[in-house]
Amino acid sequence: MSGLLEIQHLSKSFDTVQVINDFSMEVTEGTICCLVGPNGAGKTTTIDLITGRVKPTSGKILFAGNDITGQDEHVTARAGIGRKFQVPAVLRDMTVRQNLEVAYSRQTNPFTNLFTFHPSGLKQKFDEIATLAGLTHRLEEFAGNLSHGETQWLEIGMVLMQEPRLLLMDEPIAGMTEAEIEKTTSIFKDLRKSATLVVVEHDMGFVREIADVVTVMHMGSLLAQGDIAAIEADARVRDVYLGEEEEAA
Repeated sequence: MSGLLEIQHLSKSFDTVQVINDFSMEVTEGTICCLVGPNGAGKTTTIDLITGRVKPTSGKILFAGNDITGQDEHVTARAGIGRKFQVPAVLRDMTVRQNLEVAYSRQTNPFTNLFTFHPSGLKQKFDEIATLAGLTHRLEEFAGNLSHGETQWLEIGMVLMQEPRLLLMDEPIAGMTEAEIEKTTSIFKDLRKSATLVVVEHDMGFVREIADVVTVMHMGSLLAQGDIAAIEADARVRDVYLGEEEEAA
């Protein structure tokens, strides 16, 4: 069975610098794939290529069987690909409720969205996402007053309001407290029930908790792919990314 997302021999160069080099990956629907590797391995660039933020030099990207290679960001978003950036992009002068309502609309002007009649499905979707994100008690709070973790959860909620089939998450727990990471782990496990995720992450403890499949990149290429046990046992991965602490112990 083919994957929901298929990346085939993808390459990207910026001038003379090869950032992605013949990279291939397949993501099965209903799974969480964690994309890991050293700084500069090409993880975020890969996400940029999937969404159309940058265009590939060569290769192909298939989503749900359709070729989306080089499509613009608004096209991939409408196709069902949602993205959360490392730095949350929320409307800080609006409430949590208003941020979620704006995200649900397909209109491009957020102020138009606030005064537009909302479809009947909004309330049910809104209640589901607010509960999942743990923000039901903060709905009337301005987004600018939220903690770092709450802001991350709000942006996850905003992406989910768009009902994506595939979610791309770039370092979602960066800067979180231990308690916030624990709650985020729970949120991600719930997300698996209704969406497919590709998560760029450095925290291997978090990866161990959520990943069905771990894909390791090195110098723009695929180094290894498998479950967490296989990845941690791979000598190549220990050498270039995880280190050799196990052997030294």
